[in-house]
Amino acid sequence: MGESSKYGGLTFGENKGNITIENNGTLNQGIASRSDDIILALKQLHEDIQRLSDEQREIAEAHFELLQTHINNGDKEKAKKPLEKLTAILGVITSLITIASALGLGIPLK
Repeated sequence: MGESSKYGGLTFGENKGNITIENNGTLNQGIASRSDDIILALKQLHEDIQRLSDEQREIAEAHFELLQTHINNGDKEKAKKPLEKLTAILGVITSLITIASALGLGIPLK
C-alpha cells in the first residue's frame, strides 16, 4: 500500500494517482490523470493562495476549487476561466504556468 502526504488541506495519494482535496469542509475526490508535475503545481498553488489577504484568499480558493473540478473532469476549456482569474489575482507564477502547460494552454490564456 502506497503512502500519501497531506498538506494545507490537500491529500496527495500515490495509489493509482488518487487525489483528495478538502477545503473548508468540502471534500472532492477524483483520479488524477496528470503527471506528478501537475499534482505538485496544485500543491504549490494552494500554498500561494494561503498567503493572500483574507478577501483575495476567499476568491482565489473558489477559483482553485473550480480549477480542480475541471482538471478532474478533463475539461481544459472550462479550466481556462479559473486559471485566468487565478493569474489575475496571483500574477504569472510557476504553478499556474505548469498547470496551464499540462492542460495544453499557454500564458497568457487565450
